[in-house]
Amino acid sequence: MTYRNPYEACRGTWIRGNLHGHSQEGSACSSVPLLRGIARHRELGARFLAITDHDTVTDLADARSRWPDMILLEGFEWSASENILFLGAQVPPLYEHPLPDALARAQASGLLTMVCHPKPSRSRDYWTVSMIRSLSPAPLGIEVYNAHYSRPHIVFSDPNPLYTDIWDQLLTKGMRLWGFANDDSHDPPDFGCSRTMACVSESTPASVMEALKEGRFYGSTGLRLEGVRIRDDLIEIALNTAARGRFIGPGGKVCAATEGREAAFRASGEAYVRFEAEGGDGRIFLQPFFIR
Repeated sequence: MTYRNPYEACRGTWIRGNLHGHSQEGSACSSVPLLRGIARHRELGARFLAITDHDTVTDLADARSRWPDMILLEGFEWSASENILFLGAQVPPLYEHPLPDALARAQASGLLTMVCHPKPSRSRDYWTVSMIRSLSPAPLGIEVYNAHYSRPHIVFSDPNPLYTDIWDQLLTKGMRLWGFANDDSHDPPDFGCSRTMACVSESTPASVMEALKEGRFYGSTGLRLEGVRIRDDLIEIALNTAARGRFIGPGGKVCAATEGREAAFRASGEAYVRFEAEGGDGRIFLQPFFIR
């Protein structure tokens, strides 16, 4: 068996970003003005950013002129039903269309669509597996970690930031979804809690979008990836610091547990294998390795 390595083509530069964030001007739920929020993300190391206000595409012209070194993507958070992010270099007002039509138009335009915070409360359902599987066209990604729900919340008394169990259920049923970690920045404590690390060939919106759509990125709350190598069925991972790692396969089964900076697992025909780890520097979520 050989497994596809989405990081095999990483020959460029790793840059940090956030793909889910709001502004006071565009979302009533946010307390941070647009320019102040972008400046804060930039101070924390972000070099690409998506502003995803609810059912509106926020004008980024002023921000782009102020920070030409930042890659600012357009987007919005669909809110007429359970939330989905629509992202791209340029995004039309697809929230004006019914959801199936909006998803089809997004796919035709090369946009990225992402199911967000599928279970923001531990005790209440939001996005269920069957609901996500019924989406057509299928989204390209799902949030596996949302930092906004890692702290006390005004809506949910039991907020939940982690959704890898739902991701595994979808992957097990044959869906191929990339996993994202986002700040979902509304208020000052949200900023800088998580990140998307993307490998880009150049600092342009097109290069960032290409990396995101092809899986040349990982989600993190601090841990960094040093390298991935796959030789036939042997998957080898290197991290920047020691952590407790897990190789996970269909059904959410832990195929192997590891300790340290380096981790390895010899697969035995699993339809997919993914790697996650947690340590003093935080968490990391790599993209799944699918059988070629």
